[in-house]
Amino acid sequence: MDIHRAATREWAATDIAGVERCLFRNHEEGGRTSVVRLQAGSLFPRHRHEAGEDVLVIAGRVAIGGAELAPGDYLYTAPGEEHDVRALTDAVIFVSSPRPTPRLD
Repeated sequence: MDIHRAATREWAATDIAGVERCLFRNHEEGGRTSVVRLQAGSLFPRHRHEAGEDVLVIAGRVAIGGAELAPGDYLYTAPGEEHDVRALTDAVIFVSSPRPTPRLD
Protein backbone atom coordinates (compact mmCIF):
# COMPACT_ATOMS: atom_id res chain seq x y z
CA MET A 1 0.00 0.00 0.00
CA ASP A 2 1.02 3.59 -0.63
CA ILE A 3 -0.54 6.05 1.81
CA HIS A 4 -0.40 9.84 1.50
CA ARG A 5 -1.57 11.61 4.64
CA ALA A 6 -3.25 15.00 4.24
CA ALA A 7 -1.39 16.33 7.29
CA THR A 8 2.00 15.71 5.66
CA ARG A 9 1.09 16.54 2.06
CA GLU A 10 3.97 18.09 0.12
CA TRP A 11 3.06 20.57 -2.62
CA ALA A 12 5.30 21.17 -5.65
CA ALA A 13 5.04 24.20 -7.89
CA THR A 14 4.19 23.58 -11.55
CA ASP A 15 5.22 25.72 -14.50
CA ILE A 16 1.80 27.41 -14.33
CA ALA A 17 1.45 30.41 -12.01
CA GLY A 18 -0.82 29.66 -9.05
CA VAL A 19 -0.98 25.90 -9.64
CA GLU A 20 0.67 23.35 -7.32
CA ARG A 21 0.52 19.57 -7.31
CA CYS A 22 0.88 16.80 -4.78
CA LEU A 23 1.72 13.71 -6.82
CA PHE A 24 0.29 10.45 -5.53
CA ARG A 25 1.59 8.16 -8.27
CA ASN A 26 2.75 8.02 -11.88
CA HIS A 27 0.95 5.63 -14.23
CA GLU A 28 2.75 3.20 -16.56
CA GLU A 29 1.48 4.97 -19.70
CA GLY A 30 2.63 8.45 -18.58
CA GLY A 31 -0.42 9.71 -16.72
CA ARG A 32 -0.66 10.42 -13.00
CA THR A 33 -2.91 10.64 -10.00
CA SER A 34 -2.57 13.75 -7.88
CA VAL A 35 -4.22 16.50 -5.92
CA VAL A 36 -3.94 19.93 -7.52
CA ARG A 37 -4.17 23.21 -5.62
CA LEU A 38 -5.14 26.29 -7.63
CA GLN A 39 -5.11 29.93 -6.56
CA ALA A 40 -8.19 31.98 -7.46
CA GLY A 41 -7.87 33.26 -11.02
CA SER A 42 -5.21 30.75 -12.10
CA LEU A 43 -5.66 29.02 -15.43
CA PHE A 44 -4.45 25.56 -16.42
CA PRO A 45 -4.29 25.91 -20.23
CA ARG A 46 -6.36 23.97 -22.72
CA HIS A 47 -5.19 20.37 -23.02
CA ARG A 48 -6.24 17.16 -24.78
CA HIS A 49 -7.03 13.90 -23.07
CA GLU A 50 -5.42 10.81 -24.58
CA ALA A 51 -7.36 8.69 -22.07
CA GLY A 52 -10.24 9.30 -19.71
CA GLU A 53 -9.71 11.54 -16.71
CA ASP A 54 -11.49 11.65 -13.36
CA VAL A 55 -11.76 14.94 -11.46
CA LEU A 56 -13.32 15.46 -8.03
CA VAL A 57 -13.54 18.94 -6.52
CA ILE A 58 -12.41 18.79 -2.89
CA ALA A 59 -12.57 22.50 -2.04
CA GLY A 60 -13.40 25.77 -3.78
CA ARG A 61 -14.92 26.31 -7.20
CA VAL A 62 -13.46 25.71 -10.66
CA ALA A 63 -14.65 25.98 -14.25
CA ILE A 64 -13.58 23.07 -16.42
CA GLY A 65 -14.40 23.51 -20.08
CA GLY A 66 -16.93 26.16 -19.05
CA ALA A 67 -18.78 23.92 -16.55
CA GLU A 68 -18.72 25.33 -13.01
CA LEU A 69 -17.97 22.75 -10.31
CA ALA A 70 -18.16 23.01 -6.52
CA PRO A 71 -17.01 20.77 -3.63
CA GLY A 72 -18.18 17.20 -4.12
CA ASP A 73 -18.81 17.63 -7.87
CA TYR A 74 -17.27 14.99 -10.15
CA LEU A 75 -16.29 15.32 -13.81
CA TYR A 76 -15.24 12.63 -16.27
CA THR A 77 -13.43 13.70 -19.43
CA ALA A 78 -13.52 11.13 -22.24
CA PRO A 79 -10.52 10.34 -24.47
CA GLY A 80 -10.10 12.96 -27.19
CA GLU A 81 -11.87 15.75 -25.32
CA GLU A 82 -10.16 19.08 -24.68
CA HIS A 83 -10.68 21.72 -22.00
CA ASP A 84 -8.98 24.23 -19.71
CA VAL A 85 -9.32 24.61 -15.94
CA ARG A 86 -9.95 28.00 -14.33
CA ALA A 87 -9.98 28.52 -10.56
CA LEU A 88 -12.99 30.66 -9.67
CA THR A 89 -11.85 30.65 -6.02
CA ASP A 90 -8.90 29.06 -4.26
CA ALA A 91 -9.52 25.38 -5.00
CA VAL A 92 -8.26 21.83 -4.52
CA ILE A 93 -9.12 19.08 -7.00
CA PHE A 94 -8.30 15.36 -7.24
CA VAL A 95 -7.21 14.39 -10.77
CA SER A 96 -6.43 10.94 -12.19
CA SER A 97 -5.63 9.97 -15.78
CA PRO A 98 -3.77 6.86 -16.97
CA ARG A 99 -2.15 8.70 -19.93
CA PRO A 100 -0.62 12.18 -20.41
CA THR A 101 -2.71 15.25 -21.18
CA PRO A 102 -0.68 17.37 -23.63
CA ARG A 103 -1.19 21.12 -23.42
CA LEU A 104 -2.39 22.83 -26.56
CA ASP A 105 -0.90 26.29 -25.90
